[in-house]
Amino acid sequence: MKRIIPLFRRAGPLFRLATEYTAAHMATRLLAAISGLMLVRLLPVSEYGFYSLVLAAFTFICTFSDLGATETLSFFRWRAGKKNRSWMPYFHAVLRFRRTVFAIGFSASAAYIFYTGRHIGAGMPTILAGIVLMGLAAWFAIQSGIISYVLKLEQRFRQAYAVEISNESTKLLAVGLIWVFGLATASAGMASIAIGALIAAILATRLLGQRFAGIEQAEQRQNSRTGRVLLGQIMPILPGTMHFAIQGPLITWLAAYYGSVVNVAEVGALGRLGVLIGVIAGFTVTVFVPRLLAITDEALFMRRYLQWWVAILAFGGLVMLAVRIFPEALLYLLGASYAGLQTELLVVAATAVFWTWNGYVYSVNRARGWVKRQEYILFFLIAGQVVMFTCLEFASTLHVLFFAMGTSLLWVAYQLVLNIAGFIGVEKHGKHN
Repeated sequence: MKRIIPLFRRAGPLFRLATEYTAAHMATRLLAAISGLMLVRLLPVSEYGFYSLVLAAFTFICTFSDLGATETLSFFRWRAGKKNRSWMPYFHAVLRFRRTVFAIGFSASAAYIFYTGRHIGAGMPTILAGIVLMGLAAWFAIQSGIISYVLKLEQRFRQAYAVEISNESTKLLAVGLIWVFGLATASAGMASIAIGALIAAILATRLLGQRFAGIEQAEQRQNSRTGRVLLGQIMPILPGTMHFAIQGPLITWLAAYYGSVVNVAEVGALGRLGVLIGVIAGFTVTVFVPRLLAITDEALFMRRYLQWWVAILAFGGLVMLAVRIFPEALLYLLGASYAGLQTELLVVAATAVFWTWNGYVYSVNRARGWVKRQEYILFFLIAGQVVMFTCLEFASTLHVLFFAMGTSLLWVAYQLVLNIAGFIGVEKHGKHN
């Protein structure tokens, strides 16, 4: 009994963290899903098609401007703690890096929206408004995203959750105003994202505190080498991360170029349902993987690794079964304009499940340092996509979604091979010792 009580005391904080994360993550996902589905039902197909185009560009900037830089802060914080030094220079190095890369991403996204928007028949005022709102939303989202991650590193989880929930709740409120005032346009939809990101950025900056918000210029000059150290951490995963960043715009462009604005709208609307399915991916990366990394015994690590595979495989099976049995109920959430897309919905569900699996194996690879072969993933992905490009007819929404599903499978396959190679290397090293 004396041994059991301390065990519960140690497990209590971890259980509380997991419970709070699950509640906050579910609330964030639910708010995002409600606002996203409301826009699908509110906007005409032509407007939602252009909104999906701009949303893909927005997602590209947020991903491209990061390229794995934000996640390196956990490594720098751990290393600085061992040496009893401040890790703030690396925080500012990540901020500078992301703001610099933002300029490149914004230029590419603006050109993408301009030319693709013209192709699907959007007017010039709509295109220009979309570009401006996309840029503002991405700038604020980058700021709040980095600070939210830092708050989590500082064990200020509730404040980080408050930032994330403020973004989605503000966005939902803005979408509600769109419905009340009948502003069913793509520009209004993007304005809701920009306003949500702005509120989140303001709240995040205030919560962060002066210790993080400012740093002496002299200290910045003394730590100018932090930029080179940061790049050293990013370079091994850079090719794959860049490829991942362009997938959203690429899928949307295929639907627009070979199809029409209707195809773009269908891909975007079905993607809203895919977001709901991916809820377990965040729990895996944020809660389970850190717990897994706390295990030092390799045999126990392998057992827990395989046990979670059983869990996410079962989750994937249940998702596919539910989509197969109740497709009409799920499509009802999108409205009458998207009825009859049962097969397309099944493909989107499978894609979301595959990305969930990829999130697991990729996180394990990064956390264990199995990244030496990550630079070769680009050749593997491009080869696979070239094969798919020759076999699919992209005038069909279904075939565009098949392309997205095939890409997710390529990612899972490559990361899983690296997982297996990593475990084999650990076993050989253990036998050698």
